Amino acid sequence: MNNKRTGCALLGCAAVALLATGCAEIPSNAGENPADPWEAMNRHVWSFNDGIDRAVLKPAAQGYVNVTPEIVRSGVSNAFDNLFTPSHVLNNTLQGKVDDGIGSVFRFLVNTTFGIGGLFDVASRIGLEAKPEDFGQTLAVWGVPSGPYVVLPFLGPSTTRDMWRYAEEFGTNPLTYALWQEDWYWSTGIGALTVVEARARLLPLEDIRKNTVDDYVAVRDAYLAQRRLLANDGEVDETEELRSLTALPVDDEE
Repeated sequence: MNNKRTGCALLGCAAVALLATGCAEIPSNAGENPADPWEAMNRHVWSFNDGIDRAVLKPAAQGYVNVTPEIVRSGVSNAFDNLFTPSHVLNNTLQGKVDDGIGSVFRFLVNTTFGIGGLFDVASRIGLEAKPEDFGQTLAVWGVPSGPYVVLPFLGPSTTRDMWRYAEEFGTNPLTYALWQEDWYWSTGIGALTVVEARARLLPLEDIRKNTVDDYVAVRDAYLAQRRLLANDGEVDETEELRSLTALPVDDEE
């Protein structure tokens, strides 16, 4: 009975998402942006993801925030952040930032032990600040071009270069190996909590989203700008950044 109900729920979510996909509006100039030649396809995937978000992820995140004390949510966020530290170690080292890589090793050890599995960020209190770097940034340092913008099903905005970071993060995440031999419901439960916790962090941005003329374009431009900023360690050409922004129509008010 439980499996039947779960299956029906999943089919319902998929139906909502597919309905949203069918309603996706594709502008006549889709694909003209050099950074987004696959815009027509990306908008369909965006609508699919948006349908899943509105039907499942956003309500789940709101419920999680409403019923979970802030101190617990903070601990969960810290623990999940700690699981990405091995990835930071690897990518800092691959980018030639050896000192940051070594510092990340000690950060992981301190938070995993004294921070009780990362629930408490003890490392920051003693000066071992996080030095986040991902594999997309590493490929950028190695000279790999960004490639076209792409919206991935369930995962969201990326580029053909940045999408490889997901495989690297999966391979360096300690939970991948800790849960490898465990029953499926453990990995499913923790994976679901990871997604809900990540979505809860985005809830404060909902008001911005409501006031956006075209949220697809707004997210695309913001994502690409952020990735350029990260790839260049915070150094960007402001003039070039302004040129890269997409002009959006504004409703005239009489």
